[in-house]
Amino acid sequence: MISYPIYRGMAAMLLSVFLFSINDALLKWLAGTYHPMQIIFCRSFFTFFPLLGPFLLKQQRIDFRAGNNGYHALRAFIAALSVPLYIYAYKALPLADAYAVSYVAPLFMAIFAIPLLGEKVSKQAWTVIIIGFFGILIMMRPGSAVLSLGGLSAFAAGVVYALAIVMSRKLSETESDFSITAWFMGVSFIMSSLFMPFYWETPPLSDWGLFAVLGVVSYGAVLTITQAFRLAPAAIVGPIDYLLVVFGAILGYYIWGDVPDMYVVIGSCVLIGSGLYLLYHESKNKTLAFAHVVEE
Repeated sequence: MISYPIYRGMAAMLLSVFLFSINDALLKWLAGTYHPMQIIFCRSFFTFFPLLGPFLLKQQRIDFRAGNNGYHALRAFIAALSVPLYIYAYKALPLADAYAVSYVAPLFMAIFAIPLLGEKVSKQAWTVIIIGFFGILIMMRPGSAVLSLGGLSAFAAGVVYALAIVMSRKLSETESDFSITAWFMGVSFIMSSLFMPFYWETPPLSDWGLFAVLGVVSYGAVLTITQAFRLAPAAIVGPIDYLLVVFGAILGYYIWGDVPDMYVVIGSCVLIGSGLYLLYHESKNKTLAFAHVVEE
């Protein structure tokens, strides 16, 4: 029998997937006008407001004396690098296509966990990883629209994100979720601000509103996905994350008229099936917890 906290975790994960789909649709929409670095800059600025609440109320703190500052900064920098890659992929591809390719991340999480966390990958898991890569090859076949800079950007984003998540897994042994998120937002803001003298375009009032919504929605997505994995096992809430492809296809169709082709559907099914098996396998062995890009 499923307990009440697990139901709450499933509900939180479903809400998180919905919020991430809104977040990504806004990123795609704004990428048609603004440089990715300006989008990151404005989103990071507006995300600071909900982050300030717990900090000012003394419910959360960042301990800069903890000795992990260098690792925090490196992990935040790597995570920040994935964001412009995601934004470019969303701009160049239909949302569902970009999601499908970037779901290579769970495969690379298992690979990166070997040197960074000292974990072992079984022969069975290696077989599944190889099958997952065949799914990528199906989607990125010669002549496919996915075999483009947009598709390569989505693939690279998934790889970089996987590295950041494995590093955050190591940090979470001693650091709070608030600290990990705050470091990421701070580094993203500083990095993107360096590009503002070159790429800044003053938005109209309506776009300022979109940037504000983007900041709040992205923070809400991070908050709910963290809550989901805190309330329920990864094997239960993790598969819900793949609904993002469905939400992305719906939003892409109704806003931009995008329809995934047959090869993207087949390849994404192979890749998602591989990711689901790895999720089950690693959760069963109490190692990695797979989730969507909480930094994205």
